[in-house]
Amino acid sequence: MIRTIVFWLHLTVAAAAGVVILMLAVTGAVLSLEETVTGLAERRYFVAAPEGAERLRPEGIVAAAGLTATSLSYRSDPRAPVHVHEGQDRYARVDPYTGRVLARGPGGLERFFEGAHNWHRWFNVSGGSVRRARAVTGAVNLAFLFLLLTGPILWIPRPVTRRSLAKALLLRRGARGAKRDFNWHQVVGIWSVLPLAVIAATGVASSYPAVGDRVYPAVGNVVPAGAWPAGSASEGAGIEGAEVETAAIAGDARRPPDPDLRAALATAEAWAPEWRTLILNMPRPTDPEVRVEVRGGRAGQPHRTGLLTLDAATGAARAWESFADATPARRAQQFLRYAHTGEYWGLGGQLLAGLFSLAAALMVWTGLSLAVRRLRRFVRLRRAPPTSGTA
Repeated sequence: MIRTIVFWLHLTVAAAAGVVILMLAVTGAVLSLEETVTGLAERRYFVAAPEGAERLRPEGIVAAAGLTATSLSYRSDPRAPVHVHEGQDRYARVDPYTGRVLARGPGGLERFFEGAHNWHRWFNVSGGSVRRARAVTGAVNLAFLFLLLTGPILWIPRPVTRRSLAKALLLRRGARGAKRDFNWHQVVGIWSVLPLAVIAATGVASSYPAVGDRVYPAVGNVVPAGAWPAGSASEGAGIEGAEVETAAIAGDARRPPDPDLRAALATAEAWAPEWRTLILNMPRPTDPEVRVEVRGGRAGQPHRTGLLTLDAATGAARAWESFADATPARRAQQFLRYAHTGEYWGLGGQLLAGLFSLAAALMVWTGLSLAVRRLRRFVRLRRAPPTSGTA
């Protein structure tokens, strides 16, 4: 009786949310390849790094780009171009040695992945509809979590024997039609249920702030802080920076010294020798500080990212804020955000998340196929003429 009730609940929820779950699974699989694909595409803009040559000053790169730069993005690979960003929507790739503009973006590949992001998060709507669309995707994540929790009740064979377990855990060769769909649905579901439950649960926490506010404090206490890199700004550097700032603003008539962005970059490179990406936020001429985001891993690894604050005039380090310095709730928010995509664990985690997203798509497809087959059988039985018995 309980199994029958669970089956009809499972079927009803799957029929109502299946198409949207399929869309989320497909776009999730596509997005799992974003950083890898865009990184490979970026290689066509790599330049020959002259032996012993130094990069142009940041000011020269900005001037060559012809943009009102808000940030500059450097890669540790000396062949990689510098990305000069103007806000979030415009950027130029610039040869760091000659100042030649290699390309302007975003290009077709970036727009494709941006569209996939928008569909995955809020059905590619805009304006005031975004909030309502995010509520729908959150509800669908919740429905998917329900399907994952009730699925094992239906998939675990009864009675449990060696032969029945083999049928439930292994793909059957030669199966056709409904038997094939059920076998794929069952096997893929059993092997994928735990990671998919993590993906669905983290999606719910991200979609509903009220849920996140209750989850983050609890999760934050178990998320490893992991200071990166080991060490912090020296007291001497902080004192030196403070003295320079005081001297710069001591007299009203004195103009503050221009920011030394090259010195700031050199300090950031030395601060974390294993850095992978440096994002220099362009200061205004009167700003006493320069901020550089230092990434030691991929974009979705906040525990390998920190913000270095430097003195604008000398490039001396003033402060370092890493993942370990954030509040437990903030660490939990970042962890759950990137655990949802697998990015927190680097390339391997991202590819696994994409693989399980494909598994979810296959489960939805076979589940909907089974539901349609059941509906067709029901319609045929209703339309079949009644049979009359003979006396």
